[in-house]
Amino acid sequence: MNNGVSYSMFYEILLNLREYFHSYGRIDDSNAKLDEIVKMISINYEMATKGQKFSLAYIRKVAKQVTGDEKNVAAGLINVFEKEASNSMFFNEDGTNIFGSNPSLVLQPTENEFAEKLISEIEKIDFIHLLKNHKYSDFDIINECFGHFVRENFRNNKEDAQYMTPYEISEPVLDIIFNDMENDGYFTEEILGDFTIMDPTCGVGTLLIESANHFTRYLEKKKINCNNRNKYIERFRNKGMIGQDKVDRMVRLSKINALLLGCNISNINSGNSIVGNSNINDYLGKVDLIFTNPPFGAEYEVNQLNLCEYPILNSMEISANSVDSELLMLDKSIALLKENGYLAIVLPDSVFASKGTNSLYRDALLKHVYIRGVIELPSVTFAQAGTRTNTCILYLQKKKAVNEDRIFMALCEDLGYIVKEKMGVPVKISKGKNEMLDIAKALIENRTDKRIILQKPSVTQITPLDLTENVIKPSFYAAERFVTVENIMKSISDGYVIKRLSDVAEFVTTSRKGFMVSESVKHISVLHVNSNSTINFNEVEHFVPVSKGRKVEPGDLIFSKLNPRIPRMAVVPEKKYDLVCSNEFEIIKPTGDIDAYMLCFLLKTSNVMVQIESMTSGTSSSHSRIKREQLGEILLPVPVADDKKKICRELGEKIKMAINEIYQGENIISEQQKYLSELA
Repeated sequence: MNNGVSYSMFYEILLNLREYFHSYGRIDDSNAKLDEIVKMISINYEMATKGQKFSLAYIRKVAKQVTGDEKNVAAGLINVFEKEASNSMFFNEDGTNIFGSNPSLVLQPTENEFAEKLISEIEKIDFIHLLKNHKYSDFDIINECFGHFVRENFRNNKEDAQYMTPYEISEPVLDIIFNDMENDGYFTEEILGDFTIMDPTCGVGTLLIESANHFTRYLEKKKINCNNRNKYIERFRNKGMIGQDKVDRMVRLSKINALLLGCNISNINSGNSIVGNSNINDYLGKVDLIFTNPPFGAEYEVNQLNLCEYPILNSMEISANSVDSELLMLDKSIALLKENGYLAIVLPDSVFASKGTNSLYRDALLKHVYIRGVIELPSVTFAQAGTRTNTCILYLQKKKAVNEDRIFMALCEDLGYIVKEKMGVPVKISKGKNEMLDIAKALIENRTDKRIILQKPSVTQITPLDLTENVIKPSFYAAERFVTVENIMKSISDGYVIKRLSDVAEFVTTSRKGFMVSESVKHISVLHVNSNSTINFNEVEHFVPVSKGRKVEPGDLIFSKLNPRIPRMAVVPEKKYDLVCSNEFEIIKPTGDIDAYMLCFLLKTSNVMVQIESMTSGTSSSHSRIKREQLGEILLPVPVADDKKKICRELGEKIKMAINEIYQGENIISEQQKYLSELA
């Protein structure tokens, strides 16, 4: 390695180490194997900082000193580790050791052959040479190799995979951010000399290290004085990378990740980034870039929080007793940024589209910061971790927003891989194309003032004034929807105008009372609505749900809000009993010149369905919903000329007659089946 570092050579070292653990029957758990490899590489590096070479010869010398026999290399290795692990670089801010309360190797003193095999591989990594010659490019190669090794060899179960943010996402996102920083003139001499990157929920350090790599590569490409460049890099690697995580193992892996980049690892520590005093609180208002993927779903009581550390929440009147962890990490990250600093954060769909506290928070967020863009990710993104929760990346800058700000909305539907179960383990398999690359290229090279930057994958631009309610989910602003609306506007015939659904119909759901099923009341569920917009009353009459349904009247149009990509809507006919419908339906009554039957079939036309699909949101594709407010925004062609109104009324009557004939035919078939059954 004295002539530089070979990626393949380092990767072979790691594979050999893993194989030795397997062949000697030592440790079944892949994470535990990784811990042991990390321990030995860390000691090699720590010794190199003191100019001391980690080698089999050195270990034998120690073995001779402690046991009287240089062949007892296992005992020698155990002794060296326990001694070197006490170095201050391996301690967290709270005084705990990153290797545990009693740092030791999972190695028996008698396992000399096994120990020799391990040492023979670790000693090939010549950190003394790298540190002496400041070979940052070699450190990059080692780090890239280690990251790839961890990703491909130790992330093959659900417990592990949750810690990894796919590089298919992170690299293009960082390309976008650093391009914006350069175009914004953010990189002044003062900033370059004090640049700070943070991940407050750093996991194994992937996003932190990849962000650091982007910064050093930016400096290497930028035309600045060589001495200044080296000074900036040196300062950054010593002070500019800040990480924190609650899980000790994650901190340990982050530290080795940073160590292999030639960085100071004392700035990565254990701690809760949401509550209590932790290391990152020293950096409030001091960070240039945060890229993070925080944990979702945990709740924190408001009285646990120091709201001074949460600027947006502190500006709101919070009525809830608790706040979700994802909102808290978003807010805390904003507090940590310098003025004009940049943040990219992975968040669940609810933050971008749901009501309640999330909606109130979005209102405040849009006033306090400049949302530069949102990237909606496919459900496969974190499938290897066992979840297909819908997520988006929020990208913002900590500066005052104005109505003229352009917000990009990117919709990524393919990352170039799928996830399949193999022997019970979720595995990534290359398939398709990574659309993130096209999104990044469009935003870097083809940014214009036009609303549609790219049609496939969809990349559009809006301003805060264009927002539907305060929803900031890209599928609501998809290129296909904008093209569809433009086509409707262009193709509309004389005698028609474009109106919103809320302008031609009334949503009466909340005004209807609830009733349980009885002899005189029957309940329509979503699954009772057929694709031809009829209702399966044979099933309705035998359906007994445990909850109430809302009363519906003949002539009402019921529209399923659940997964509207499968259109389930129908007009309620006259029946001999009263009817109620599931709460998943919206009950609609036309108020203009389009009757319920005509409206039902207008809502099923392709131009309208594109709008409906773009307005849905939810935790997954199978649980997506369209809200009443968004449904009301759907655009329809509405007749205004008398002759056009007449045509629409006639069409409505024809559709009604056709639907009634279907019901009559079904009744005849049902009666004949009943008659034949009685004969049999």
